[in-house]
Amino acid sequence: MSLIAPLRAGRQSRRRIAYVLAVVLPVLGISLTEHVAALSVIPYSLYLLAVVVVGILGGLMPSLLAVMVIALVRGSLLLFSQLPRLSLELEALHVVLLVASAFVVWFINQRRLLSEEKIEATLAALQERTDDLVASLNSSKCACWTLDMDSGKSERWYSGSYQLYGRPYSELEQMSTLHPFVDTDDHQRLLDLSQTMRSSWEPVVCEFRVLWPNREVHTLEMRANRVAGRRCIWRGVTLDITERKKTEAALLRAEKLAAMGRLASTVAHEINNPLESVTNLLYLARSGTLMDDETRTYLATAEHELARLSNITRLTLGFVRTSASMAETEIASVVDEVLSIFSHRFETKNVQVERHYEPDVCVTIAPHELRQIATNLIANAADAVGAGDARLAIHIGREGDKAVLSVEDNGTGIDPEHLPRIFEAFFSTKEEVGTGIGLWVTRELVEKNGGRISAQSQSHLASGATTQFRIEFPLTR
Repeated sequence: MSLIAPLRAGRQSRRRIAYVLAVVLPVLGISLTEHVAALSVIPYSLYLLAVVVVGILGGLMPSLLAVMVIALVRGSLLLFSQLPRLSLELEALHVVLLVASAFVVWFINQRRLLSEEKIEATLAALQERTDDLVASLNSSKCACWTLDMDSGKSERWYSGSYQLYGRPYSELEQMSTLHPFVDTDDHQRLLDLSQTMRSSWEPVVCEFRVLWPNREVHTLEMRANRVAGRRCIWRGVTLDITERKKTEAALLRAEKLAAMGRLASTVAHEINNPLESVTNLLYLARSGTLMDDETRTYLATAEHELARLSNITRLTLGFVRTSASMAETEIASVVDEVLSIFSHRFETKNVQVERHYEPDVCVTIAPHELRQIATNLIANAADAVGAGDARLAIHIGREGDKAVLSVEDNGTGIDPEHLPRIFEAFFSTKEEVGTGIGLWVTRELVEKNGGRISAQSQSHLASGATTQFRIEFPLTR
């Protein structure tokens, strides 16, 4: 609410009242003068008082209106009473004095108005700064407060602060403690901090978690300094650092994944040379004539498995050694590479993989980016499907000038309340293993290359699946 609005409203109200009093007070003064003998000796004292009061309330125009009413009413009475000419001249002199008094009051009132305008300008500047502070508090997700530990009252939260607890501060200020909203594991930390604040003058910093009414857990950081004086009063700010904590956790996980990637690259490179040697030795062994058919079958199986292992190391190196250059890339070949990586996982869970490819569907994209997109979608589908009657379907085709890639599964599906948020950074329903950045990175890569990604999850889609991710890219011409 504006600080200067009440002042302006009060000024307008006083001006309206002044115009009413400019008529009422002179008539009332004349009536009292005519009927009270003591006042008839000094009749113009009441008139002067009326002009001054009206001038203070409304300024020059209402006070001149009061003088005009006095002159008209007094003039009518003098003519009706047939007073001598000298009295008429005296009346005129009195009217002139009343007008002069009105101007004197107006001059004094103008000085008061100038002071009021300065106050209004100061209040307007204060209001603007307050609005800026409120906007800053909300955009930075923080709240300012004062805590008087001697009185034992809870914090007094400053107006406009971000609602860190998901509740209005008027509700919080009625409570003696905010511990019911704090995670039980952090209660002791806050109790220890409270004891420290009673005896310490050093600035304090503390992190704790709170539970919102919608059951979301937010992490808050409190920073405070003690106010100089005898009483134990602290002023500080509390910030919502939930996103920062999620970012730190995601960066830590990303660094772990990067280290694993570097390790995988090294291991794959080191395995390649022994694999080639073993493959050659198996070929020579199979070429010999001194073994039976059963032994040859075993050697053929070993050679097949070595070829499979060699293919996995080749694909692993392909994932790690990326290039930023864009090229015409066939979607099907990249998707098949990713499926090869997950083949053992699909075999373990008995997942049936269906491929529906149109030939030669190509897009212009950095191959490693398309590989990462396909990996994220296929990995999520592999996590979603169960161990029985599991099915994964991949469709690649053309629709007009668009290349379309869709990944479908008949897994558990996505909760309707989570579906609008699945592409948000750090949002994950896999509390233990999810980083919350996979689908966000996927969307960023798709949109970076001029594409569009969408998702739908129902109890039963037209194809028989429960969840579908659909990507559209511009076709390479």
